[in-house]
Parts: sequence; structure tokens; C-alpha cells
Amino acid sequence: MKIIFKDSGKEAELVKGKSILSYLQELGIDINASCGGEGKCGQCLVEVDSASGALSGKTEAEHKFIPEDKHRLACQTKILKTDEEPIYVRVPRRSYCILESGEFWEIPVEPFVHREGESVFYESEDAGEYTGRLNGVAIDIGTTTLAMYLIDLETGAVLSIISRENPQTKYGNNVISRIEFARKGQKMLEREIRTAVNEMITAMVEPGKVYEIVVVGNPVMRDLFFGYSVESLGKSPYEPLCVEAVHKTAKELGLTANPAVKVYGLPLIGSFVGADALALVLATEMYKSEKISMAIDIGTNTEIVLGNKDKLIATSCAAGPAFEGCSIAYGTGGVSGAIKEVRIEEDGNVRYKTVGDAAPIGVCGSGLIDTLAELLDKQIIDSRGKFRGTEKEFRIVEEISLSEKDIDQLNLAKTAVAVGIKTLMERYRVALDEIDRVYLAGAFGYFINVENAMRIGLLPIIELEKVEKVGNAAIEGARQALISKTKREDAETAAKMIEHVKLEEEENFMEKFVGELYFQNYHLNLS
Repeated sequence: MKIIFKDSGKEAELVKGKSILSYLQELGIDINASCGGEGKCGQCLVEVDSASGALSGKTEAEHKFIPEDKHRLACQTKILKTDEEPIYVRVPRRSYCILESGEFWEIPVEPFVHREGESVFYESEDAGEYTGRLNGVAIDIGTTTLAMYLIDLETGAVLSIISRENPQTKYGNNVISRIEFARKGQKMLEREIRTAVNEMITAMVEPGKVYEIVVVGNPVMRDLFFGYSVESLGKSPYEPLCVEAVHKTAKELGLTANPAVKVYGLPLIGSFVGADALALVLATEMYKSEKISMAIDIGTNTEIVLGNKDKLIATSCAAGPAFEGCSIAYGTGGVSGAIKEVRIEEDGNVRYKTVGDAAPIGVCGSGLIDTLAELLDKQIIDSRGKFRGTEKEFRIVEEISLSEKDIDQLNLAKTAVAVGIKTLMERYRVALDEIDRVYLAGAFGYFINVENAMRIGLLPIIELEKVEKVGNAAIEGARQALISKTKREDAETAAKMIEHVKLEEEENFMEKFVGELYFQNYHLNLS
């Protein structure tokens, strides 16, 4: 007998003891398994039709996350009988709210690709015939999402934008889970990401009409795409095999473009500070500025860069996936129905907004920050995140609440970022009032309420006019490296000048961490 996946039409033979998640991973069917299949996130939800006794019974984890109906967690559901009726599975579609673009900075266009009459050249190398336009592709490979620009290499203009969820999320939602899976299945991870990139390119343009591709991403994502082992990032001293820029061809990577097309990966900075952080530095031109700036890209692995043209230092913080909804009982990613804004009225009533104005299904990162800030302002919780009254949870809406355990997870994530910021400032010997600009990059930084993020101690308390949301600056940096020889040279030079700081090796790191394990206990006055 077979297991049949309704929407995709894919099927496989039933194997006793095998989990539904294993089938999804092997067949390449997209699903989010944020916790890597440990039953902790509740996000690998599927609908199942099967004969009685064909599947294992619901586990404690499933009772926690799902009602008594046909829904199951794919990671928890195993095949018990293989000789009766087929098992039918449907994976619910999720619509992610993905930040596809950011600011576009005007720069001179001087690409590596140019045309002479009806011929196209990559510098002096023949790159084929001119097909009406010189197309280039810039890609930001994020842990959770992928974003891609189609770019006119003669003008630098963005012609088309496309994005999607990273299909590797079925193997876990953070870089550590990807590294762990890569030990046994790196080729599978490589195939997943390249297949997704091929599909995105084909959706935008005829693949044969692409003349160059530039890729950015954190060290794990970049190296999985280019086929480099990520094993060294999973053990001390936690460094990639190579931090240099990558030069490959579409043929080497199996991309659906002209086989000779050049694929360029920006350099890494070190450890978990990657090409995406370098692209952020490139786009904002921190490396050129006389004034000191700070760039922060908050996520499961938060990257922070501080400095100016004379000195740049960077670090990464293992903030964990709490602000992306994982490890929070009613947490979720930025999908349709996620509560994204929360306000507690004076009478105690809760007002909220959801992604897509859909019925609420959980709380995403921006909503979690709002809720914490409101709980502090209304003195419902104290500076340690503990409820002052007899109730030990706060109900946002029926069936969706925030508990002390959830707040503890958010506190740990907030503290990791706060310590990273303060450590860099101490190393740089700079005070907050000496910082001219704070750039908030990425989807999380774009959608959060900045005052509320400062209120809980996630961001430093600085004048609001100094804070600039730059959206997906990583892909903008990739675009600049694609259309400008000078910017690409700048990126490679900047990568070598940025000093990488490992927080865990800093003196008194744990003391600093423990000292930050509280929420700011006052109202902000930033006007």
C-alpha cells in the first residue's frame, strides 16, 4: 500500500515505523519543521485520512498543539500498518508575509557583463549572443525565506522581484538544525535550495537569457548553496571552511541558466557572520562613512556590525527562534493570520491586527514584542517577566495566550541581542550618543515597532530619528555587487577589514548575559 500526498500527487510505499515528516523530506514536499522534527514547534501540521490503527496514536506533543480532529504533526505520526488501505495526506498551504525588497541606492552602473553589437562578454570572455536585454539575478538565501531580483545589467534597474519560503525549513528553522541534518544529508539540502532557485529564475525570465548571478546568505546558507561542507560550523571554533568570495558556473551548480553563466558569492566575515551582513555593510556604505553607524539584522542568528571607514567590528548572537514563533506555545511565523500588532486598552481589552487581516492563528515576532511592551507598561508583569497577579498567562484572544514560560524564552532571545550590541560598543569604545545611525535590516527589523523594541531592551534607547529601516538590504547589496565592479571590489576589501568578535570568548560574557536578564522598567520618552 501507499502513502499519497493529495496536493502534490506524490506517493511512496508504506514503511512500518516511518514518520510522515520523513516522507515529506524525501519527496521534497515543502513543510515547516522548525524544531527539526522534535515535536516542539507544532508547525508541521498535516491533514490525514487513514484506516483505524494504520498510524501511531497522538503523542503528548500533538495534544498540546492540535485539536481532536484529523490534523496530525508529521514528525510525530508514524506508520503502523502497511497492508490495508492507502494513507492520504494533505499539507495545508501557508502564505508567508515576506519582505522582498528594501531601499534602492543609486550607484554608477559598471557591470562585468557588457555587449558589443550582438555579442555579450563577461569582461573579455564570450558569454553568448545578445537576446534583447542583459539580465542578471541577485539572490538572498535566508534561513527561512528566499528573495530574488531580476536586474537589467545595462541600467541597474530591478525588473522583477520574487520570493518564497526556503524549502529547507522542513529540516529545521535555524542554522544549527541545518548543520546537524547536513551531516547525513547535505546533498539533499543542496538539491532543495538549487531546485527552488531554478524555479524562481524560470518564473521571472527565460533561463538562457541570464548572464550573471550574485548570491548572498549567512555562512551556512551560502555554503550549502555552493556545495561546501558546513560541518566545521557545527564544532569549535565554529568557522566556515573558507571565507573568500566564491566563483562558480551555472553548470557546476546545476542551475537552469546558460551553463557558462558566472555565479558569484560574496565573501563571509567569519563564524556565523556571513555574506548577507557584508551585503548590508555594502548597501549602507558604512565602510565609507566618517560617522559611526550600527547595522542590526535580527533573526534566529542576529548579526550586528558597528563602525565607520576607519574601523568596523561585527558579531552574531544566537538569539534563537523565539521571535520567529518557535518555542512559543502560540507563536508562529509571519504567515496569514499571525497577530502582528497588539495594544492593551486602559480597560484591559486587547486590540490586535493580523497578517492579511485573517482570523488569528498565533502571534509572530512583532506581535510578541508589542505584547511584552504592553504588559510592562500596564504593570501586568515585572522587570523579570513574572506576572504580578495570580494569573500566570495573558490571553490576547480566545485560545491564544502568552505564558511566563513563553516570556522567559523571549527574554533569553532579547538578552542575547542586547549583550551583542553592548559588547560591540564596549569593544569599539563608543557611547550611544556618538552613534549617528542605526540601520535595522531584514523583515523582522522592518515590521517591528521600534519604540516597543527599545521598551523591552531588544534595541538600544536612541533617538528615533537616528533609526532607519532599510528592509532587505542584503539583496540590495547583492544587486550592487552585480551591477558594479567597484562595489564588488569594495565588498571584498571591506570583508577583510571587518574584525569578527566571538561573544562567548569575551571576558565576563556570562556575567553580562545574566545582568541583562530583565526588561526595561520605565516608560520611554523619545519625542
